[in-house]
Amino acid sequence: MRLLALLAGMGMAAAQAGAFMVVSFRGEEVPERLLREVRPAGVILYPSNLRHDPQGVVRRLRALDPNLLLLVDQEGGPFTSYREGVVRFPSAMALAASGDEGLVERVGWALGCQVRRLGADVNLAPVLDVNVNPDNPIIGLRSFGADPERVARMGLAFAKGVLRSGARPVGKHFPGHGDTGVDSHLDLPRVDKPKEALERVELLPFRRYVAAGMPALMTAHIVFSALDPRYPATLSPAILTGLLRKEMGFQGALLTDDMAMGAIKRHFGAGEAAVQAVRAGADLLLLEPDEGAIREVHARLQKALGKEIPLARVEEARRRAALLRAGKGECPFTPKEEEALALEAARRGVVHRFGPLPIPGPGTLVLGLRISDRYGAEPTLADLAPQYLPGSRGLNLSEDPTPAEVQRALAEARKAERVVASTYRWLGGFKEGQRTLVKELLALGKPLYLVALGNPDDLRFLPRPTGYLATHGYRAVQVRAALEALAGVYAPTGQWVFGGEP
Repeated sequence: MRLLALLAGMGMAAAQAGAFMVVSFRGEEVPERLLREVRPAGVILYPSNLRHDPQGVVRRLRALDPNLLLLVDQEGGPFTSYREGVVRFPSAMALAASGDEGLVERVGWALGCQVRRLGADVNLAPVLDVNVNPDNPIIGLRSFGADPERVARMGLAFAKGVLRSGARPVGKHFPGHGDTGVDSHLDLPRVDKPKEALERVELLPFRRYVAAGMPALMTAHIVFSALDPRYPATLSPAILTGLLRKEMGFQGALLTDDMAMGAIKRHFGAGEAAVQAVRAGADLLLLEPDEGAIREVHARLQKALGKEIPLARVEEARRRAALLRAGKGECPFTPKEEEALALEAARRGVVHRFGPLPIPGPGTLVLGLRISDRYGAEPTLADLAPQYLPGSRGLNLSEDPTPAEVQRALAEARKAERVVASTYRWLGGFKEGQRTLVKELLALGKPLYLVALGNPDDLRFLPRPTGYLATHGYRAVQVRAALEALAGVYAPTGQWVFGGEP
């Protein structure tokens, strides 16, 4: 009897610690033993989990524990975890460039429906970060732009759309990741603005989101010296409890960003940081697919319960996590309707700044870039040019063209009457090969149109070309929209939202 009581007590302690945890794993084999031992509140699903049999993975997880919360990053644009066999939508910045909150809500609705068709509960979107730093190493076109009012409006519209599907949205990354020069996946960023400046920019979208009664937020692993000079927001009682809960009145579930990111793991350690985050006010801790880190966090939380962490926090976390369970919704979209919506969003997100349109296809050389497929390989501008800019010729180059590739492109350009060239910058600096290529093409004296497939700030690094289009992303539908604009299928009307117009 004592042994049974001891085992029951151990199980209860495991479940109590697991109530704060959202874990993950690599590949499509569900780690049943780990999940039974840790008893997490939820699982976050990444692209590697959803590659070949996404619904099968979800079924196996539900069979193991029907109460598990299932979360997925379905922002649109580059951060789209569920992408095999579903329509891939443009980025938040492309949506914001439309200027149409109704369109943004419909896209949020469609993305929420993708989450629900998968069988998941939570869409870890929208991004509410105001991208005021053009050199931000991780946000960029994931943001609705550089204007806090626009970000607030578009972010709320997106979240309302997600809610229509029955899925639950999560605004991120509180109190704002838009003015950082360091990627918190790698190290600990710091923002040294006065609180008044934070109120005008970073905090404004979050205040609107909280006031609208949205169900969940995600924290940022960033030190905001005006709010807490010692701890990053994820670990700060002053920010999570003082500012967010007490001053702003947030009643929803508070999730952390991944607790194994460099900003936390390098400076605080996963286990100790987990305890600190819960004490600060976080309800659910996201953890990368590292079984050692997951077990370390679980053991440390168990040790802290009833001591550093009051047991009342367990029920509080469970009550707030329940807000994230998917509810009733409507998902009326057929695949063709989703495709049409994605194309509409892509077209309305294209910005045209100078150079006459349309251009003829015959005599045009289109240079495409094979962009890294970390977030999903897509057809290039050159791949789609024959279909959407009839009569043109295409040539593909690597994302950072080699000298040999540049020379080959120049040889082909000399035979053409005009050139359309892709450029791409999102994560990291502007590639030297792209810079060299554009300068050499301009030196030929032929009309040159640039199509920016990433952050629309290429002209900070390049001479002015004949014409310029920005798509705010490299998804196939956005590549198509750029070619159709060049061909005169429609006149682009996208608004500049990045800040610092060319």
